[in-house]
Amino acid sequence: MIDSGRDPGWVESQVQPGVGLVNPEEDFVAVPPTTDDQDRIGHGTACADLILRMAPEVEVFPIRVFNQRLETSVPLLNASLQWAVENRMHIVNLSLGTLLENSLKPLYRACEVARRKGLILVSAVNRSTGWSYPAVFENAIGVQIGDFADDFDYRYEPEGAFECIAKGDGPVRWLEGIYKEVSGSSFAAPRITAIVALFLQRHPGASLEEVRQLLAKYSRLAVGGSQFAVREK
Repeated sequence: MIDSGRDPGWVESQVQPGVGLVNPEEDFVAVPPTTDDQDRIGHGTACADLILRMAPEVEVFPIRVFNQRLETSVPLLNASLQWAVENRMHIVNLSLGTLLENSLKPLYRACEVARRKGLILVSAVNRSTGWSYPAVFENAIGVQIGDFADDFDYRYEPEGAFECIAKGDGPVRWLEGIYKEVSGSSFAAPRITAIVALFLQRHPGASLEEVRQLLAKYSRLAVGGSQFAVREK
């Protein structure tokens, strides 16, 4: 989970000790991994809560790239993807994105390295523009917020600029154990990440294309598809 870290008061064993890659003195500068995975703003804690609410058997490893605000840099994102590759993560949740054209090539290269190593990247789409990197890359699964009542419900549209539309609102765990009402693609992406995690529990080692086939199969738009299928034991 590449985000703002985790609430240090969260004691559930599924949230593993993570790493901090952001320089405490300069938000856009990457540093060698430290043990400082403490969430200062709540965003990462909320994303972890959504993932574990839907896929309670997975392990979440926070990779902190945000400091006191929801802003980071491409070098930090690239360093976080490299850490995920080196530490053999299976899925990477990126509830973030950039519109900067000069970020396209370096960020795409980092995402492609991750894909070739077998990582499934799930990235939120910028809500105001309807696109952002890496959500629109073909080596990532882009997610936009939609109007759904059920956490497990979503639509899959492979021909669009982004593929998945999922629920992105509702109460989530924030800092100090409080719950907060949120709305945005940042909170739709973790729901798709959780669904992908459930797919991988049943199909270990599934490739990005195989995961896409499963997303299409169980989408609300699929003939005979069911949003409940991903929850069956």
